[in-house]
Amino acid sequence: ASELQLDTHSAVSYHWRVWQLMGLIQPPDMPRCEFLLRSLLINVLVTLLFPLTLLAKLFYTYSLRELCENLTITITDIVANLKFANVFVVRRQLHEIKQLLATLDRRAQAVNDPQELAVLRQAVRTASLSFRTFGGIFVFGTALSCFRVAIAKQRQLLYPAWFGIDWQRSDVAYVLIYVYQLFGLIVQAIQDCANDSYPPAYLCILTGHMRALELRVRRIGYPAPVRHIRCDLDAYQAAAYHELTACIVDYVNILRLHAIIQEILSIACLAQFMCSAAVQCTVAMHFLYVADSQDLSAMVLSLVFFAAVTLEVFIICYFGDRMRSQSEALLNAFYACNWMDQHARFKRNLIITLVRTQRPSYIFAGGYIAVTLETFVQVVASAFSSNCKCNSSLPNPTQVNRLTYSAFTLLLRAK
Repeated sequence: ASELQLDTHSAVSYHWRVWQLMGLIQPPDMPRCEFLLRSLLINVLVTLLFPLTLLAKLFYTYSLRELCENLTITITDIVANLKFANVFVVRRQLHEIKQLLATLDRRAQAVNDPQELAVLRQAVRTASLSFRTFGGIFVFGTALSCFRVAIAKQRQLLYPAWFGIDWQRSDVAYVLIYVYQLFGLIVQAIQDCANDSYPPAYLCILTGHMRALELRVRRIGYPAPVRHIRCDLDAYQAAAYHELTACIVDYVNILRLHAIIQEILSIACLAQFMCSAAVQCTVAMHFLYVADSQDLSAMVLSLVFFAAVTLEVFIICYFGDRMRSQSEALLNAFYACNWMDQHARFKRNLIITLVRTQRPSYIFAGGYIAVTLETFVQVVASAFSSNCKCNSSLPNPTQVNRLTYSAFTLLLRAK
């Protein structure tokens, strides 16, 4: 019986557990007062205060190396918290997606086609893999930060941050700050893991249901009827019309699912694009001009950040591109069904459906940037171009350091 069960929403079960744990979505079995108290404590102590300590450190940074290290984690953390807040804003739409997926799952189980069910189960496995992939990256980054502190010759924090007390001379203050940073880092890593992996997870599920509908539509009208038996032809045309109508209803549900996913991912994808470009430039500057070649752990950490933000954009764009291609395949499926042997009302409904399917489905970041592999190339090229312009205009690395530090200093003073 378990083999026959289909629940595509289980692909984001890890994400929902994180959102419930972090106080964004109330668990059904938790009292509201307990939920509000836990939500308040976690989000005030970590989601709000943790990035503020990083941001405050910018005003007390006097070397370009520390500035680049601080900017990398600060930009990433602030954008991650904005995406986390966006989940809270769109939590109603997340519940609506859950209901739509349940409707589409029931339809797939009613059809009970082995190929369709295999496609949907594979989509669930792929979507779940994205969470584990990002989880592995964040575990490695957190472990590397702790390793840097453990092997450091002098006392230092996990990340550059300002707390207003002299933790260099106070053992108690240092232990308390270290414990807080470790706790905050773990909480933020869990939040970031869900923030970065839920867009590709939802896109993967949407693509899976599009693929299942494509297979369903292609079978309409096949096998062809026996033309010399009139009663068989009438029954065949009635069955084909009924199946087309059911597929149109499925298509409408998929369009609604796409519209909601567009709504919840628009701001998140735009923030991710901007964050990736900014972090790529900062890490490149830090790695090429500032980082101490003897500090291997700092260089590795910079590469981890660079790889993480690049991978985040690539995965989103990859699944966005797959969804676009699948929507075009769905259009071809409506053309490929056996519409020639059907009566007029079948062809009329098919033409109306084809008018809508002529437009490929995209996810737009910020409402106007298509989430495709072409966009990924443009984001990486923009970051690379910015560094090349800086390098060509400032050939002396020392001059680069001085002018970059002066620019950041003027920016901070203006604030």
